[in-house]
Amino acid sequence: MYRILPKKLLFSLFAWLVIALILLGQYLSTVSAVVLKYSSIPALAWIALSAMLWNPVWRLLWRKLPSLNQIVFPDLNGRWKVELSSNWPRQEQLLDAAMSEHDLINMRSCPPEQLASLQTVVLEAEVKQTWWNIEMKIWNPLRDTPIKRSDTISVDPFVGTGFKPHGICYFFKQTNETDVGSDDPEFFGAARVEYDPETDSLEGLVWSARQWRRAMNTAGTVRFSRIPI
Repeated sequence: MYRILPKKLLFSLFAWLVIALILLGQYLSTVSAVVLKYSSIPALAWIALSAMLWNPVWRLLWRKLPSLNQIVFPDLNGRWKVELSSNWPRQEQLLDAAMSEHDLINMRSCPPEQLASLQTVVLEAEVKQTWWNIEMKIWNPLRDTPIKRSDTISVDPFVGTGFKPHGICYFFKQTNETDVGSDDPEFFGAARVEYDPETDSLEGLVWSARQWRRAMNTAGTVRFSRIPI
């Protein structure tokens, strides 16, 4: 998560921490026999900075000051309910129309009510977030779809400015339990979701490369709702 902070700010914070330790060492040497060697100050500064960025410390501060979720970046740690709405039924609708002489449809100009409903799948996710890394895994707890698991390759936070919200972009590899020859047992995908502080949720779009060779790759909406502990 350190990537959300400007590099100049990171260097400035570390520099001020070093200066503060130097002044503290000079003060201690005048009031006691404690001598703080200058050579040890960078290491002490790093230890102090790591302590402040330790998960229990900063997460406690975020709970005490919820506004930090908007000012800095939200604490996304925990379990999430994931609602994925795919456009696969509309892909099937288009494929069926291509093979039919009667059930024709013009996807470019047909009214919305003629489009097939999106297919919604409910999954679960767990996010582990520190100042050094963000990890996420997604799985299907009910195993009522071919989706077996989704392994996140990378999660990249982005900072909102002005009225633009914070959020994350993530890339994943999905594994399916399928014996269908025209399906892909493994494929890659990506998503971009924005954080809503009013509902404590993430919402955005997802794309996959599933069956892209047959022009059947899918897209849809995805929403993360936090599961209370």
